[in-house]
Amino acid sequence: MVEIMHMRHKFDVDTRLIEGLVLDHGSRHPDMKRRAENCYILTANVSLEYEKSEINAGFFYSNAEQREKMVTAERRQVDERVQKIIELKNKVCAGTDKNFVVINQKGIDPPSLDLLARAGIIALRRAKRRNMERLVLACGGEAINSVEGMTEDCLGWAGLVYEHVLGEEKYTFVENVKNPHSCTILIKGPNDHTIAQIKDAVRDGLRSVKNTVEDEAVVL
Repeated sequence: MVEIMHMRHKFDVDTRLIEGLVLDHGSRHPDMKRRAENCYILTANVSLEYEKSEINAGFFYSNAEQREKMVTAERRQVDERVQKIIELKNKVCAGTDKNFVVINQKGIDPPSLDLLARAGIIALRRAKRRNMERLVLACGGEAINSVEGMTEDCLGWAGLVYEHVLGEEKYTFVENVKNPHSCTILIKGPNDHTIAQIKDAVRDGLRSVKNTVEDEAVVL
């Protein structure tokens, strides 16, 4: 699987193939690393935030203490999910120079981000669904929908994860993966016209490669 991305930045000669992928957002916590090497990648679709009920529901409290207990119980459930991720990180990274990255399709609220940051974990929230599928293809492992029963087999791997800031936009690069089945062609150019020309050329080239593979023949 090949994705074509573009950045209006630098020159056309800076266009390159990335063995991995580029996410169009960055981390949301100031204390998280902006660059890490030798990273375990946890691809998750788990809510790490307090969620309102999807149906119309009302809760009635007889006193403030009862309400506080309900809020505390809800917070505890989220914290327990975060703690299971931290426990897995400690298990696989203990005594090594390896790092741990969580890329989550659902939300991660500020208290959960604080816990993850203190544990030395890089966390990205609300990743696009298509990127979640590509992460597994690029990094390996599997996408999890629950923190129960997580093992090292669930984790992918990337040799380098870093954040790139371009103006007001943030991008996260996941590179140096071991056996990529998904990659990114990152097109750069000084203006939209140049980028459009490069895109057309790249797409034509990819179609030619596709036809060659399917036809099992090439004319020289």
